[in-house]
Amino acid sequence: MQINIAVCDDEPTSLESIKNMIIDTSKRLKVCPEILTYNNGKQVVDIVCNKKEFFNILFLDISMPGFSGMEAAKRIREKNSDIILIFISAYEQYVFHSIEYNPFRYIRKERMEQELPLALKAAYLYVEQNKDMFIIVKTEKKELRIKKTDIMYYETEGRKIRLYMNTGNSFLVWKTIKGFYQELCDKNFIRIHSGCVVNAKYIEQFSIYDVILDNGKHLAVSRTRIKEVKSAILYYWGEKI
Repeated sequence: MQINIAVCDDEPTSLESIKNMIIDTSKRLKVCPEILTYNNGKQVVDIVCNKKEFFNILFLDISMPGFSGMEAAKRIREKNSDIILIFISAYEQYVFHSIEYNPFRYIRKERMEQELPLALKAAYLYVEQNKDMFIIVKTEKKELRIKKTDIMYYETEGRKIRLYMNTGNSFLVWKTIKGFYQELCDKNFIRIHSGCVVNAKYIEQFSIYDVILDNGKHLAVSRTRIKEVKSAILYYWGEKI
């Protein structure tokens, strides 16, 4: 299991100490992470939000001059990043305010040796348990790691498929619709006709002609699949009630 970790702290001594603790703890846990360090919160926001690097875990110091860790966390969460966020601070008064940004753990600097190994072990376990939530897709320019539940629907486009995301973005990937459907292996994705598969999570209405997504998009349903599609949607809705 490849784990990518970012550490951000404006104090060089603290930054090196955190990195070394991560290395030592990872060796005991038999995990070999790739660790990148930063001393500027704004730089981390740019890298994470613009997907210049992918990180599973971010250790983030709250109290940094100019651009605080709290501000960095706010920007990252605004971009719907699922990164595991672990705050580090010498000041406990920030704990309650930090909850707004859904941190995984909060580590006190004066108890770093006790709390960091426990937080890292829990983070590794979380990554392992949730690894099937994501999938790697290859576009014309790069490879992307995307969350399965963020896919609204996908359809054939030439010899490729186009993925439509809940962010409003879409992109072509080098997959066949049949191959991608099998790769996802998720019962919540419903094939409504030979060239289109929809994530039931985003279906708001359906009829014998089409399904309507929560963004207002209408997608036609094949006559031969009407019964199957209806059954799958009602099953999904039943599970969510």
